[in-house]
Amino acid sequence: MSKHLAAAVVGLSAVLLAGCGSGLTVVQPSVVGPHELTLRYDNEFQIYSPQGEVATGVRYEGLANYVHCVPQALKQAEGAQTAGNTAIGLTITGIGLGVGGLAGLAGLNYPDKPELLWGFLLTGLGAEVVGLILTSVGRQQKVEANGRAVDAVNFYNDAVGSRGGRCTRRGAEIPEPKVEEQEDAEPAAKPIYPVPPDQIPPPPPVKPWPVQTSPAPPDRILLPQ
Repeated sequence: MSKHLAAAVVGLSAVLLAGCGSGLTVVQPSVVGPHELTLRYDNEFQIYSPQGEVATGVRYEGLANYVHCVPQALKQAEGAQTAGNTAIGLTITGIGLGVGGLAGLAGLNYPDKPELLWGFLLTGLGAEVVGLILTSVGRQQKVEANGRAVDAVNFYNDAVGSRGGRCTRRGAEIPEPKVEEQEDAEPAAKPIYPVPPDQIPPPPPVKPWPVQTSPAPPDRILLPQ
């Protein structure tokens, strides 16, 4: 009976601590700016520029350096990295406590000693509960990191990426987008100024009408000049 109870506790712990869920971005954007950021998802958020991968969840290392010239984007990117590191730390600690709590099942080996039996079981159960709490908080921090990373991408694209610019490595000001000159554009029309009356050329001479010398056709009448 103790073996069945141990198997049940192990299975329940694995379900609570492992977590589930997967996903994959199928449709990816095909038209983006030269340095515009896009989001993908392959079990974790991934941030890409047209040049390649910039950062990935849940730590989002490298995102702050890419968007640092936009203050709002930089703040959100740094918050995403902090929340991601916290999420990983809490999750690892929670899983460790959950796995270590299984040692409390050793108390089942002392059915004739209630003090040892309940001591092991309660200690293991406490570790399991604390581990579950830590993993839950770690999951919340992961959600926080993802949200801040998405905000950082949006702030950056609105200010720089969608305009064709990018942040320089030295933290220069936000670059202005380059305006491409149209090759087929017509030149601007020159202003028209009035011409003085004394500079207006005279009209060309009017040629006289030719004199008709041949008789008119039968259906026409030749008028006298």
